[in-house]
Amino acid sequence: MTVGVIMMVAGETEFSALGFFLIISASFFSGFRWALTQILLLRNPSTSNPFSSLFFLAPIMFVVLAIIAIPVEGFGPLGEGLRILVAEKGGVFGICILLFPGVLAFCMTSSEFALLQRTSVVTLSICGIFKEVITITTANLVFHDPLTPINVSGLIVTIGSIASYNYIKITKMRKQAREDVELMPDGAVGAREAVLGSDDGDAEIRAQVPRSEMNGVVDQALFKKTDERS
Repeated sequence: MTVGVIMMVAGETEFSALGFFLIISASFFSGFRWALTQILLLRNPSTSNPFSSLFFLAPIMFVVLAIIAIPVEGFGPLGEGLRILVAEKGGVFGICILLFPGVLAFCMTSSEFALLQRTSVVTLSICGIFKEVITITTANLVFHDPLTPINVSGLIVTIGSIASYNYIKITKMRKQAREDVELMPDGAVGAREAVLGSDDGDAEIRAQVPRSEMNGVVDQALFKKTDERS
């Protein structure tokens, strides 16, 4: 997957050591941030769901961004940009333009927090790589950004790597779910046989067990394993 990502962006005419260092640092701190966020979601009762986590983290993020943005941008340019936006788009529509990206960011962050609560940081990183694949593909289809054969090969390698990761992950989770079902008490033998099958009369047993019970057994085992892994 790493090779595929490198191939996707191959062809840059100029290499900047400072830019490379900043990108690597940003990737490291992004993963570190998600790891800490997952700890908050799973181990702190006050931040046990995405929205309560945002309730505590959003003010901190706003203050940090304001401390950085105000000295760099200054109040003058910020006020001038807002005045131009309101003058060209109107007061109501201009405010809506400002709020709409914030709503999208809120929904995206909530989704990422919910994903972190149910899976690992690695899975979230894989989703981020898939987002880059969509961005590059869209740029080529909509804005006609050129892609070399190496870039296209990188896209194919990356998509194949993502598909392989998901296949291996799902296969492992299903295997673990079956192992957990094997340890179920004898009272749930019908559901256990429905999931695992048996040597004698397994078709008849599966026919007698409702599909909802079968799905419930597997889902319970999967969620149990996810919580233990987290």
